Amino acid sequence: MKRFSLIIMLSLLTSSTIMTYAQEVTDAEIASIRAAYRDAKEQVEINSHAQEQNVPCNDMEVVSHYVIPGCGPTEEIIHYYFTLDEDPETGSYVNKPYLITRSYNVAARKFYEEFLFDKHDTSLLFFYQCNDATDGTSDETRYYYGKKGTHQSIKGSAQMDEVFAARLADELKSAFNLLMNRDF
Repeated sequence: MKRFSLIIMLSLLTSSTIMTYAQEVTDAEIASIRAAYRDAKEQVEINSHAQEQNVPCNDMEVVSHYVIPGCGPTEEIIHYYFTLDEDPETGSYVNKPYLITRSYNVAARKFYEEFLFDKHDTSLLFFYQCNDATDGTSDETRYYYGKKGTHQSIKGSAQMDEVFAARLADELKSAFNLLMNRDF
């Protein structure tokens, strides 16, 4: 019984330590991430009117249609918003994503995701997901990525944890780099 109590105590201590680590994003970091998000949304708005002003757009949309067994036809739209910056090491120009949006359906349920990246080093700053819940309402998940961990804000149930969201962001960013930053 002592051994069982010790195991339970160690488990609780470990889980409370992990929860503490997961909440180490400071209020200043969250405010900075929200400011970066507002800037990105303003840039997206400017980009949406670029053709009217005879200015080149800096976005790319990838649309896929496929079938998920047991769920049926799916449409997935990934929209990349990016800037063209000079790489100081090579002197060449490189496209850097600052916001990626992704929308798709699984059967009748609709999902929408946003990935906000730092404009300088393209590290993930923020993840947002909104989806149809099974009870007819909607779920919302927000992850703020700071220097020492993440902060979570979840309404309903989270369909994706912060580790998987970061991994998916890296995969989407890698796909972008393969399409837009390849050498010929």
